[in-house]
Amino acid sequence: MKRWMMIGLLIGMSGVSLHAQESDKLRLSGSIQSDMLLAQKDSTTGAEATDGRFLTNTYLDLKLSSRYVEAGARLEYLKHPLPGYENDFKGWGVPYAYLKGRYKNAELTLGSFYEQFGSGFILRSYEERSLGIDNSLQGARLNYRPWAGVAVKVLTGR
Repeated sequence: MKRWMMIGLLIGMSGVSLHAQESDKLRLSGSIQSDMLLAQKDSTTGAEATDGRFLTNTYLDLKLSSRYVEAGARLEYLKHPLPGYENDFKGWGVPYAYLKGRYKNAELTLGSFYEQFGSGFILRSYEERSLGIDNSLQGARLNYRPWAGVAVKVLTGR
């Protein structure tokens, strides 16, 4: 059993409105989450220090939206990841980005998205950062509601 000092940080940006025109508002929202760990040497348990370096998993989510269009992205920084995370994910990048358009009863998403059919037995994609799971789909999705109570979903991706 190792002795660790864990620090968690979650900051939410409630919303900044930018006016494109009188009728359309551009809204910027997002959040930043950083889970940090500073290992300390402990002779009782045999835990070793990490050269005074913080281990961190940091995520920055940003979303820009208006009445008909929405765009979003997530920047992940895992240059020095927490213990238990795969070394394949070490580094930083933008693994999740999308562009979504809405008009009347239709919504088209291009890029990254999450989807679930029913209770998830057939298809379920989701993100659980604390477990290192993110199986979002990369592709396109069309949601269409022709009448009240009827929804049609068409999607493709990997």
